[in-house]
Amino acid sequence: MDLGSLFFSPNGRIGRKDFWIGFLILFAFGLLLHAVVVIGSLIWLYIRYCLYAKRLHDLGRSGTVLIWAIVLDIVAVATLIALGVGALISAIFSHGGATLGYFAGSLGLMALAGFIWFFIHLVFVLWVGLSRGQDGDNRYGPQPLR
Repeated sequence: MDLGSLFFSPNGRIGRKDFWIGFLILFAFGLLLHAVVVIGSLIWLYIRYCLYAKRLHDLGRSGTVLIWAIVLDIVAVATLIALGVGALISAIFSHGGATLGYFAGSLGLMALAGFIWFFIHLVFVLWVGLSRGQDGDNRYGPQPLR
């Protein structure tokens, strides 16, 4: 499969090998794309959707399954930001030793939330990347070459 089709078209199916190649390329260039904050992030989200949608199609599932992963990302980022802002506001406006305890507790909650987010995302990536695709043609197209 050519890279243009792999990254910029959600149609069709891809096998595990093409998914992992695309995943590694996307991971490597993700930091560069996120450097251009808004546009880079939108491009990265679209490319991510195309890659995962094709892999989900190979599993016989709709690309809309990825919406759950995107919702998880949004909730996790919002939670991490809220905990960080809460810790910062507490550190700025509180007096005494309680501030350090609250700040450390918020950092601990941030770490826990980040770990849960990472673990759920890791399970999703491994499920998509390691599951065997459907044999033969399905409603999304012909079986990719194995």
